[in-house]
Amino acid sequence: MNKAPRTFPIHIHITTAIIVLVVAVSGVQIWLANKGLTDVIFETNRNVFQRIAAQTRSQMNAHYGAAFTAIGTFSKGKIVQAETIENRNDFLPEFTHLLTEYTHVTSYAIYYPNEDVFSVTRINDLEMRERMGLQKDTIFVVTHRSSNFVSIKGLNSSLVFTENIDTSHSLAFDKQHQFYNAVQDKNIISEPSLLRGVNEPGITIYRASNNGAVVAAEVLLAGLRDSLTDTLANESSIRVLYDDSKTVLAYSETSRSEPSSRMSLSSFEKLENPLVQFAIEQYRRDGKLGIFEFEKERWFGEIITLKPLKSNHVHLLMATKASELFDQGGLIKRQTLFGSLLIFALMLPVIYLVSRSISKPIKMATQKAKEIQGFNFSTPINSQSYIKEIQDLNNAQIATQNTISRFISLTNNIAHEENLEALLELVCRDTISAAEANGVFLYLLDAENKCLVPKYVWWEGATKADINRVLNSKVPTAESGQFIRQIFIEKKYHIFQASELPNLEVDWKDNQTSQVVIIPLKDREGVVIGSFGVLYDDGKAQAQYERFADYLDSLLGFSSVAIETNTMMAAQQALLDSFIKVIAGSLDKKSPYTGNHCQRVPILTEWLTLAAQESTLPSFAHFSLNSKEWQELKMASWLHDCGKITTPEYVVDKATKLETIYNRIHEVRMRFEVLKRDEEITSLKSLVQAYPVGWRDQLMEKCEQLNQDFEFVAQLNLGSEFVTQTDLDRLNEIASRTWTRTLSKQLGISSEEMNQYTEEDEYPTEEKLLSDQPEHLIDWNHTDKFDDRFTMKPTQYQANKGEVHNLGIQRGTLTEEERFIINDHIVQTIHILESLPFPRHMRNVAKIAGGHHEKMNGKGYPMGLTGSEMSLTTKVMAIADIFEALTSSDRPYKKAKTLSESIKIMSFMVKDQHIDPDLFALFLSSGVYRRFANDYLQPEQIDEVNISDYIT
Repeated sequence: MNKAPRTFPIHIHITTAIIVLVVAVSGVQIWLANKGLTDVIFETNRNVFQRIAAQTRSQMNAHYGAAFTAIGTFSKGKIVQAETIENRNDFLPEFTHLLTEYTHVTSYAIYYPNEDVFSVTRINDLEMRERMGLQKDTIFVVTHRSSNFVSIKGLNSSLVFTENIDTSHSLAFDKQHQFYNAVQDKNIISEPSLLRGVNEPGITIYRASNNGAVVAAEVLLAGLRDSLTDTLANESSIRVLYDDSKTVLAYSETSRSEPSSRMSLSSFEKLENPLVQFAIEQYRRDGKLGIFEFEKERWFGEIITLKPLKSNHVHLLMATKASELFDQGGLIKRQTLFGSLLIFALMLPVIYLVSRSISKPIKMATQKAKEIQGFNFSTPINSQSYIKEIQDLNNAQIATQNTISRFISLTNNIAHEENLEALLELVCRDTISAAEANGVFLYLLDAENKCLVPKYVWWEGATKADINRVLNSKVPTAESGQFIRQIFIEKKYHIFQASELPNLEVDWKDNQTSQVVIIPLKDREGVVIGSFGVLYDDGKAQAQYERFADYLDSLLGFSSVAIETNTMMAAQQALLDSFIKVIAGSLDKKSPYTGNHCQRVPILTEWLTLAAQESTLPSFAHFSLNSKEWQELKMASWLHDCGKITTPEYVVDKATKLETIYNRIHEVRMRFEVLKRDEEITSLKSLVQAYPVGWRDQLMEKCEQLNQDFEFVAQLNLGSEFVTQTDLDRLNEIASRTWTRTLSKQLGISSEEMNQYTEEDEYPTEEKLLSDQPEHLIDWNHTDKFDDRFTMKPTQYQANKGEVHNLGIQRGTLTEEERFIINDHIVQTIHILESLPFPRHMRNVAKIAGGHHEKMNGKGYPMGLTGSEMSLTTKVMAIADIFEALTSSDRPYKKAKTLSESIKIMSFMVKDQHIDPDLFALFLSSGVYRRFANDYLQPEQIDEVNISDYIT
């Protein structure tokens, strides 16, 4: 293990460093003061010249820049296409605003291809106003010139007409050939000249538009002279600004105690000071200036070439006498020596205190860094320092704390947000704030439909209509080739001009500077699932992205995973919903007797539940379902009869009393046929011994009786009428007749059937025509365990196939055992749903789905719940189940009831405390029953219902 180095407090290091630094600097300073003061002064002056040059360049840029921007805008605008005076006058507010804002620009003019001229000039001073004979309140002069007339008008500061001006004072150029070299998308600067009207030196900046019109602006150079004069340091200093044609643009010298208010253009030869031409000639000859001799005096000078805004070359000559620079040299040397010693002596006792003061905020920053490391953001950063680096460190810690805190908060919100739309809005809004963006564009890829789907868009100045238009416009991938290639194929970020975004027609503030950084969104496998764009209007998208790249990559990486997870969950939910609907549809198709029950009950359940949620009645005042509870109810309603999958089809579809897997009436018919044959055989046998009188009549009478007895049994088998005790007595009488079986009934049967026989079969033997045999009793499978929760208890036997037992059913076709099996489907529904691993928010699915056969009075099944023990959604599903069953027209075993008949039956069920009275009243008053009838009932079923008869 490496030994930790010995450490010292930071103030010790700072103290030592400062002492060493002061000693070294003082020594070097003293040595350099005696050796290199001259070079220092010259270098200082050279730096001053460089600063003056930069200041001059900046001043020229300021002069040119406003005009550059204005003519660039006008050349792209509608003014160059205006054909009438009225249309051109519409742009006067823009011209006058610019002329007022930037006083060094004197005029703007538009020269049209048809030789029309439109110009606006600002009256700058009294001399110009007097020369043109203008009124006192005339501020602007507007000139319209065409082939057949010239109009010059004066306007005041409010653009109100003041006077007509003599056309001899036209301020527009007389000849447009001056702009023969004007081109589109580039500003041209003319040679300096005396500007018309103001009679002062200036330049003309012009540019061609795409329709051939030329936009021009005139800029004064007077401000440059003032700027140069301000830089003069002593009596001998001079400043001269000139171009390659030897024209002096601005000239300043201290000999002019009262500078003229107006400039004039001149060449080197015309200047009063011969030093200027001498210095320029020497610079051209030697390529530098520096220290030079002129009239037996030493001068120090520099000539710096400027090229403001990529215009023509402009040169700046700066010179001053060397003697004036060094007059104070001796004094400076002495002051430097003694000053250094004094400072060193005074610094020693102060250094320690300073170092302690410097180290204090660093210690506090270290402590805060440890807190941030532990994600403790409760303590604010209050330490302040006058040291830039330390204050920068504090500011960086504040920004780091805010960024981490925001990131943690956002990721927590993303992790807890289940709605994809809300999640995306959360990410986008936070990104706008964190990345200091002017807009955001989020698109997700729809690979199936081959398009980009806008999920969230926003930009400064966007209206709701703009955003909705973009959100409603999917972008086909085939129409956005470059976008797809850069983002989805190369999988790298790319910067687009805002106008290049596919299918996004927006009137941006500035098409030249509005840029969008598009970043691909990748899933866990690196597949691009969408794109995320941040908009910057300042044209510095690259710099802004580099500044926030790490934050954006981290946030969007986390967001991509969240989007992918949300999409997967949505897909799984869709798969589950589809699977549930398939199961429900399969249950309905399993038997023609169930029709479309499983698919219609969810619809009724949803409508009635929504009516309860929207109701203002006291009974439903506190009822409301959130999204998860709606999902739970939807699941329960679709699977409310899933237990029917375990119910044998021959029980569900039992249309006759003797039907099991097949209708056993055919066996009974065979026996009656046998009896008839027996009667015929007996009669034929009697013929051999004697010929009784009326034997045929007796035979026919017996056969007719058998026919009637079979018809009676066959009618009982249908179960369409109530069976009386008289019917049962006749059934027993018919059943008691015997027939002779001569074949074994235990041959050709399965082993399972064989297990039902407890005795050996003896034959031939006489058997009753209809019988209840021991093999007809089917015991329960003892491996099945019955849940004590359910009040619906199983019958003694699982099935009783006895013929007399089944034919003796007084109502319908189902025995007590079969009725239990039918009702047992709800128990199986509960068992099936309880065995599924539903999420916690859907834990009541089994309870809701399994309670739709319960009754308010507690006499329902399978648990015998009372109304107070049933949830409102369970009661809703009970009403939906009953109403759909009553009105269903696709069940072959019964005739569909009309709307009024169904409502009347349900009203009786309310009186008998089977269904909830408040929900039944809401079912009627909300119109849910009528809405369902219109959508799903046959026209002949829909009749008038007076709901006032049932609502009190």
